[in-house]
Amino acid sequence: MEALAVQAGGQGVGSLVTPAVEGGKSIFNCLRHKYAYVKNIRENFAKLEKEEVYLSNVDADVKTKLERNKLTKEKTNRCETWLNEVENMKREIENLRVDYTNTSPYFCGLCPFPSLLKLGKRIVKKTTEVVELRNQLGQITVMREKPPAPPVPVIEKHARKKSDVPSFDSHVETLAEWLEDENLKRICIWGPPGVGKTKIMGMLHDRVGKSGKFDIIFWVNVTAEGRIRDIQDEIWKRLDMKVDGNYGADQRANMISEELKDKSYVLFLDLDDIVSEINLREVGIHDEHEHGKVVFACRYKNNNICGGTDEEMNVQRLSDEDAESFFWEIVGSDLKSNPDIKPVAKHIIKECGGMPLLIKLIGNRLAKVDDPAIWRDLLSQLRSPTMEPQGPLEEVYKAFKLVYDKLSEEMKPCLLYWAVFPAGYEIFRDHIIDCWRAEQFFSSQRKLPRTRDRGHAILDEFVRKSLLEKGRKWGHFKMYEYFQRVALRIANLEKNFNFFVTEDENIIDEEWERARRVSLIRVRLSTLPKRPQCCGILTLLLQESCLAEFPREFFGYMCGLQVLNLHEIRITSLPSSICSLTNLKGLFINNCSQLVRLPSQIGDLQHLEILDIRQTSLYSLPVEIGELFNLKCLRVSFTEDVGNYNHIEEVKPMIPSNVIARLSKLEELSIDVSHSSSRYQNAAEIVREISELKELTTLCFFFPEMASFNSFIRNSKSWKGSNTLSAGNSFRSFNIVVGCRRNNPASEFRVFECSAEKHLRFYAGNEFPNAILEVLKQAKALELIGHQTATSLSGFRADNLQGVEACIVEECNQMENIIDRDQTSIAFQDDDNMGVEFERLKSLHICNLPKLKGIWRGSIESKSLCSLTTLSLKGCNSLGVLFSQGMIIRLSQLEKLEVKDCCVLKEIIEDGSIVESHSFPKLKYLQLHDLPELCSISHISLQWPSLETVLIKPCMKLRNLPHTIKNASKLKTIHCTEDWWNQQDWPHDTNKDDFKNFLSFI
Repeated sequence: MEALAVQAGGQGVGSLVTPAVEGGKSIFNCLRHKYAYVKNIRENFAKLEKEEVYLSNVDADVKTKLERNKLTKEKTNRCETWLNEVENMKREIENLRVDYTNTSPYFCGLCPFPSLLKLGKRIVKKTTEVVELRNQLGQITVMREKPPAPPVPVIEKHARKKSDVPSFDSHVETLAEWLEDENLKRICIWGPPGVGKTKIMGMLHDRVGKSGKFDIIFWVNVTAEGRIRDIQDEIWKRLDMKVDGNYGADQRANMISEELKDKSYVLFLDLDDIVSEINLREVGIHDEHEHGKVVFACRYKNNNICGGTDEEMNVQRLSDEDAESFFWEIVGSDLKSNPDIKPVAKHIIKECGGMPLLIKLIGNRLAKVDDPAIWRDLLSQLRSPTMEPQGPLEEVYKAFKLVYDKLSEEMKPCLLYWAVFPAGYEIFRDHIIDCWRAEQFFSSQRKLPRTRDRGHAILDEFVRKSLLEKGRKWGHFKMYEYFQRVALRIANLEKNFNFFVTEDENIIDEEWERARRVSLIRVRLSTLPKRPQCCGILTLLLQESCLAEFPREFFGYMCGLQVLNLHEIRITSLPSSICSLTNLKGLFINNCSQLVRLPSQIGDLQHLEILDIRQTSLYSLPVEIGELFNLKCLRVSFTEDVGNYNHIEEVKPMIPSNVIARLSKLEELSIDVSHSSSRYQNAAEIVREISELKELTTLCFFFPEMASFNSFIRNSKSWKGSNTLSAGNSFRSFNIVVGCRRNNPASEFRVFECSAEKHLRFYAGNEFPNAILEVLKQAKALELIGHQTATSLSGFRADNLQGVEACIVEECNQMENIIDRDQTSIAFQDDDNMGVEFERLKSLHICNLPKLKGIWRGSIESKSLCSLTTLSLKGCNSLGVLFSQGMIIRLSQLEKLEVKDCCVLKEIIEDGSIVESHSFPKLKYLQLHDLPELCSISHISLQWPSLETVLIKPCMKLRNLPHTIKNASKLKTIHCTEDWWNQQDWPHDTNKDDFKNFLSFI
């Protein structure tokens, strides 16, 4: 029992000891584990910081991905939550870092164990949370596609509704109308830098945007590189399309085109800084887009968009009035009354050349500046031929220089040569080409016709690049004033190009010696140096100066001179020293009205190629002219009769015998003689000599009778040139007058604007000679005056009239119709190739045809009159109706209609004619003058979509004008008498007061 008791007791103790031991182990492990939180606190915190870096990197990657795709994608809500949790985690770690930093000094000393234990646990726990948060990203969708959002239709440019330049507003009106035309898809606004193109386009952009007529409007400023990708990027962003760098340009173009094909849109392109061509199809803009339009502004005419344009607007310089008004608006009108500033301002405004940008730049510089010295200094800077442009003017300089640098080496001197003329000086096309040739800028162009053609192409290129503009007179050009100053600066920096251009008559000797080209145009010269030392001078321009006499030895040291222009000076003769000009190639002494003789030494100018001696008082050509064996162009005129030369003892021929015949290299010959001159006795001899010339390509000549003309056509070696496909094709131009006009002066209408200079005037004929028909076949302009038997022009045959672009018919007393198809059918019934009359006719002037009954009789071909833009009719007193049935639909291009002094004319458009409301779609100007029987313009109300000006002068029976023109949306002016206007009948649906703003009583 005792043993059992002991055993039982031992077992009891054992049962108690085992849990104690186990408990002790557990406590030990717990203490060891807690101690580990404290012992490894540094390592654990380092691990936390490491995991924090990993989490931060992942966070940054997510944000970068979101940023790159923000245009097409957006983050999910769960991603937004995760990002917020990351930010919270970073703040918690930062708080933990502060606690850890504050506790670290106690690690090596005494520190309450519970505090360290708590910190250690937080570090380990936070590390676990960081890892879990980072791993959650693998289960999260970070981004989703953005739902498609409609693009904003327009982003305004905030241009002014009304410009401070009145002409800009009218430009915007016109452009807005073009955009409404569904047939116009490509509209070009072109002109030189600074003329206001971008401003006009900005005003149009905002106006169109506010109209709400388009789904979306784009505006792209194209950089100098003009990359297709850049244009695509702007369109891409506005369309809010998917951006992916893996798409190529062609793919992007297809996607843009697909997106736009059903949209109505306008793409505005500012191309003012580029010179290369842009292919819109490569962008994604296609003509097939039914409702898409493109408006672009550029410097060059139709030169920046591949495929061309449907309509073009040339923005030109401001008028003098607008330029002055704009300038004072910027500067301050109070300065205008300053007597020391006002005259300087006038010159400054002129130097700005009507360029709005330049006016604004200079005006801002002078605004509120009342010191005249500063104004004068700025004017000197603008006129300086050497001073580099400063400040805002540098922009204009760079614009010119950019285009100049890209010109060919042949074109550069042609452009710079313009700087030898005064600012704003207008130069006739053929004259500037003559100067270029004489200066040998066309070294490879041997023949004058090729020189002319090349010169025309260069001038056209300069106009298209907005370096030149067309002048007020036909065929004249001028350079923008400030560009001319820039050209002068560049020229004086070029080697061997030194220009001396002055308005001062006091010229020092050194200036003569240094210059290569001297311009004294319009200078009030009283004297010239006796013998200037200037062997290097190449061009000397003295035209329109006050010079009355040359010193005898003036030309003695000018052996290198190539161009001498003495146009419109007061000299009576040339000095004998002209013989020193052994290299002279161009001599221009035209319009020297007091010049009565040429020195015999003119025969020494063996290199002379061009001689112009028109409009002088020369009695006859000196025989020495025949010694100019290299002469290629001779222009001479004799307009005075022998009665004005009483000091001449014997009547000499105007052109001595054998002079013309000896000039075997002549390519251009112009002899202008008064029809009534009694000294024109050797015309037949001159015709014989002209006929011997083999190189002739231009002829201006008066044949007094048909016999001499027949002789020329039959015998001329140049007209019958063997190297041509047909007779006359060797002639580049001609102005041939056949027959004498001995009654009234020439018509007030003159033919100029033809595509080629081929004019035929036929006076007082009584038949249609074959020689006339042969020339007419080549002619672009026909004047038929005083024909005695012609009842219509159909006697000339349709195929001979097919290429005529301008036609004047006057005083043909038997003419009943201008074209009579019935007569043509009878006369040429066996001819299957009658041709089309007046297929290219642009201008038709009819005057004093007493029997005229109509313009056109019989059937009218669809191509006939399809190009006619101007029709003028006067003094036809048998004409009752102007436009007969069938003629109206052919006049779709007519812009100007004038009808005067036709005493029986009752109707403009025949009653009963098939007339549609949109007939005459381009008619802008309508004049009806002294038509006492006129009752009606049209019996139906037409739309008149282009009509701007109406002039009615005593047509007292015409009372329904308001009915006729009530739909004319562009009407600006009605010129009429007040009495006539007050008797007009008014339709019930028309308010009389609506016309008040248009009225201008005469």
